[in-house]
Amino acid sequence: MHMSIEKLLVFGATGVQGHPVVDAALEAGLSVRASSRDVVEAEEKLPASVEVVEADFTAAEDVLEAMDGVDSVYFYLPTMPDRSHARAIVDNVLAGASRQGLQRIVFTTGGSCGEQMPACGFVDGLRAISDRILSAEVPAVVLRPTLYLANLVWPHLIREIREYGKLTYPPLGRGRRMNWTATEDQALLAVASLTADVAGEAIDIASPEPVTPSELCRMLASVYGREVHFAPQSMDDFADMLSHLFGSAELSRMVAELYAAMDRIEGDGPLVDTDALEQRFGVKLTPVSEWVDDRLGRLLELYG
Repeated sequence: MHMSIEKLLVFGATGVQGHPVVDAALEAGLSVRASSRDVVEAEEKLPASVEVVEADFTAAEDVLEAMDGVDSVYFYLPTMPDRSHARAIVDNVLAGASRQGLQRIVFTTGGSCGEQMPACGFVDGLRAISDRILSAEVPAVVLRPTLYLANLVWPHLIREIREYGKLTYPPLGRGRRMNWTATEDQALLAVASLTADVAGEAIDIASPEPVTPSELCRMLASVYGREVHFAPQSMDDFADMLSHLFGSAELSRMVAELYAAMDRIEGDGPLVDTDALEQRFGVKLTPVSEWVDDRLGRLLELYG
């Protein structure tokens, strides 16, 4: 099937996942429409060339109207995958894409849920959502990232490293080697997925250079200018921290279950063949050490 993608609709375009997709799509020469509940905020944050529309994910007519005149859509869930709220969002996107005749849907799960991952509520929910999307009438692609490097800029992590020289995240085994994912790399792969021959697939993605927590700490030390050691929280303490961060004990419990499942992977992991990703999608991804030196370094200069 010949793909001629010219205009992409991005839901959640000002968020940590969505904003890089906007930038990558513009860099690829696409026109971009950004959907947001707060048009003023979106117009302030996004490039002037981006068309901004107001839409509520949970309102079917809003979603349908936002899709008028675009070829493709990118979205992710702003809520837990097992919630009726999440199912309504997916149903609205799939129905709107079908009625408006879109050529491609790209969805990112926001968490590991591939074959390596043991079952838990979060993983099972993401797998069910992914299956629903891939069975839709409109050709779709699901991208399944590992842990986001962007999590390393949570304010309490920055404070703990600056003041105590300790990294308490992620709450995983000290020797576990795993791939991380830069949202900028996820965005490159999402845009490449619009025209690549990958429709109907769920694909594990990540950035190159799998590392252990100790190796990550050495990378962070060069940016922070001090020694950094790994002191992982217990899963209970991690869940408690998340409850303060998210304002929901139930949400924090589900996310903590995801990390507990990840820690049950035998040996190392999650691991992703990023060389194969680069070759298949024709993109150049950023190794973790480069992201820490460049992206994290600049973020700390701006906000740290």
